[in-house]
Amino acid sequence: MPPTLVTNDPDEARSSIDSRDQVIFKTLRWTPYQRDGLPLTGWADPVTVPEIDESVRVVPHLFQAAVDKAADIRVLVVGRQVFAVRIEPRWPSGPVLHSLRMNVSLPTRRTLIGVAAVAGASALTGCAKDDTSGGKGKRRPPPGPSTTDAARLDESPPAADTASARSTGGAWRYTHLSPERSASYLALAVTSRDDVWLLGAREAHSSTPFLEHWDGKRWNEPTPPDELIAGGRGSSWALATGAPGGIWLAQRTGQDGQLAVFNRKGGSWQRLPDPPVTRGSRWQGGATEGAWCVASGAHLWVSSYGKVVHWDGKRWDVPPLPFRAAALAAASAEDGNHRVWVAGSVDTECGQEQCYPQPATARWAQGAWQQLATPSFHFPDPVPPEASASLDSLVHDPVSDRLWALGRHSYNHGEADKEPGDESILLTGDGTTWRKVRAPDTGRAFMTATTVPDGTGGLLLDSRTRRTESGKVHKLRDPGRLPEPSEVSKSKRKYDFKQPFDIAVTRLIPGTRTVLAAGVAIFNNSTSTGNPPRRPVLARYDADGEA
Repeated sequence: MPPTLVTNDPDEARSSIDSRDQVIFKTLRWTPYQRDGLPLTGWADPVTVPEIDESVRVVPHLFQAAVDKAADIRVLVVGRQVFAVRIEPRWPSGPVLHSLRMNVSLPTRRTLIGVAAVAGASALTGCAKDDTSGGKGKRRPPPGPSTTDAARLDESPPAADTASARSTGGAWRYTHLSPERSASYLALAVTSRDDVWLLGAREAHSSTPFLEHWDGKRWNEPTPPDELIAGGRGSSWALATGAPGGIWLAQRTGQDGQLAVFNRKGGSWQRLPDPPVTRGSRWQGGATEGAWCVASGAHLWVSSYGKVVHWDGKRWDVPPLPFRAAALAAASAEDGNHRVWVAGSVDTECGQEQCYPQPATARWAQGAWQQLATPSFHFPDPVPPEASASLDSLVHDPVSDRLWALGRHSYNHGEADKEPGDESILLTGDGTTWRKVRAPDTGRAFMTATTVPDGTGGLLLDSRTRRTESGKVHKLRDPGRLPEPSEVSKSKRKYDFKQPFDIAVTRLIPGTRTVLAAGVAIFNNSTSTGNPPRRPVLARYDADGEA
């Protein structure tokens, strides 16, 4: 067990945190904690010394040294039998621990026990359905040879406009391998094939950020702002482009929601005055969070704690917004009028015990938010417990000049024998009105942090699923493998644990059919200790225009 302290003494808590690199905490019991009148539940979250105050005395807290996860081990006991399943992470994981809600549909408790028993038995006997050997109890075949030439990725253009450089066969293709190790790309901004910005974080040294920039001729490593070099523990990062030649960098920190925003022009960084501190619902983060920082010209909009702060080129303000913000989108300005939208959810139908949140959207008009009529979603009676419908991601398609919004209609599972299925929410609109579109049933929730238009009128619902302009759905394939840095010999390795490419962010290169994806390649076959090597990587997908 990692070093652990249970206390309600603030001084003991500060001393414990100060002696560790990273610490998480949670309360040991439910408390009637509310924020802006909303009851909240405490998750295990990162914590730093400045965040400890006298409120720790209210109830005992558990403080524990954070340990980076290699995998989850789920154990199920049925009678006198024990089953175990190893679950590999499949989403972009940052350098610190985050609470991540996965919007997935779960069976009832009765069904879950049966399914888990079968899954556990399959994992132990080697007869799971994804065993590509085709025979019961046989091992999976060893991994195939690497199919990506790593040497060419060091200095090659990230999105060359040549037939030989494009991706083919509906698969991602690696285009750049960072010189950094034990790190991940977390943010991406693109204005053209010759102007690509990447921000990553090293997993050691307090999550120190780093930058890489393709200027059309070579890769450079610009120095980040001094205020960021000290480390970004518990931070979220964003890059955005507005005026030509400019780049915005935003850092959203830990639990206090403070923002640090920088603008780069002429090769130097300028820190903006600190934005107003907002308080409300904390951002969700992880695989379902849409863009939270967008720019238009000299203006910038940043979402934090469900609010949106606005920089008008001279000062900050917090325009009133009648709902909780989750994602932002911006399009090219027309006649000086900024085209910006926000999506999230608003509480409705509030009874004595709970509300039924519904999707909400607004557009920027004359310096203020103008709420738009947005379709609602309802389960049939009896409505399941804690039902909610919310939007997580919002993107603008420059080809059709339309908006797409994605989200999830779900509830608290496991409290009834008969439960309706969750549904993915897919809306499209012209910027002032919306209509529902039937979302494809893929058997899983979409990782809407990677939703992006494909440049043909189609849409990548996430980094694994493409919807064409006509509504056809295609699965995107993984890129060819990179050479393993220190592959464990086959005689010592029972299975091929594959080489996941966990995508954190995607961007369409303006005026093209090329989508770039930034994330991390995880070399699972190069470790026998459960802590695989990781390298930041950039990939491209070239849409074929298929209808």
